[in-house]
Amino acid sequence: MLRAVFIFALLLSPLRLAGQENSRNPLKDLDEKIPVKTTGGILFWGDVLFLDEWHIQKNTALNVFRLLDGDADQHALGSFEDCKKRLEKIQAEKGILPMNGTAVIIMHGFGCNAAVMKDLADWMTEKKTHDYVLNVTYPSTMQSILEHAKMLDGIVKNLPPTVKRIDFAAHSLGSIVVRRYLSGPLDEKWRVPENRLNARKNFSPDPRIGRLVMLGPPNNGSELAAKLIGKSSVRRFLTGQSGDELGTRWEETEKTLGIPCCPFAVVAGGRGDGRGYSTLIPGDDDGVVRTEGTKLEGAEKWIFFNVGHTEMLVDEKVFEEVRKFLLQK
Repeated sequence: MLRAVFIFALLLSPLRLAGQENSRNPLKDLDEKIPVKTTGGILFWGDVLFLDEWHIQKNTALNVFRLLDGDADQHALGSFEDCKKRLEKIQAEKGILPMNGTAVIIMHGFGCNAAVMKDLADWMTEKKTHDYVLNVTYPSTMQSILEHAKMLDGIVKNLPPTVKRIDFAAHSLGSIVVRRYLSGPLDEKWRVPENRLNARKNFSPDPRIGRLVMLGPPNNGSELAAKLIGKSSVRRFLTGQSGDELGTRWEETEKTLGIPCCPFAVVAGGRGDGRGYSTLIPGDDDGVVRTEGTKLEGAEKWIFFNVGHTEMLVDEKVFEEVRKFLLQK
């Protein structure tokens, strides 16, 4: 009940703006003339469609969509079709070419949004590693890992067939979301076969999938999440289902996570001294994830850097390893 009231209060404004389906939204036309500045989404909004820097987001608690530009300015609010029609109009007005070539999808970690991945996204754009760098926002504290994976599946499916190759660079929980997407059917009842390495040969969600780099992934669960969230109702309320799935419910979660069906590498952080950054995590760690806990069978490469969990997101040495692996022939 408390969670429902909390969500209702936070969502009251977008609900009021969206209006009822059969009533006119007085601010709908205003969005088109005077774009509204947003934070890009952090709690409830998740990307569902990209056209280069333009993207449509869905509010996961309400059936409301919005169209944002690359600066997170809102240009439309309403139904998915409303936003798509507005995007098509902008595409024609600005002469935006259809997407064509290669794309890399960047996924942030728990409790944040695409802003934390901006340094990596900007660096990859500057280096022209791909024709398109899609820095995704998803509501990490508001859905299950499976629901995040379904949202990612929608983004991929909404990329036109002229996008010939799709790579991934993901941090922390984002790595687990991509891993779930690349593990097997997005079905609640699906469980990983006993031989995970062989099973991945028989599955691919999209023939355009290329390579994946995981940054600080909790591939064997999160001791920190288990200890800090535990069974506290308040903490579980704040962190949502994904926090539970990485912590106290990891044993159940792991049964849904196979080996990614594409070539992948793992970047791990730590101090390299056997003690790590956090006293709450046994052995070496990056402050959030146990260094050894990032390892996953089937990885083509495991790379260690003397960096913290978020520090790796601003380290150009890490970026260069991401670039090299994704562009490897």
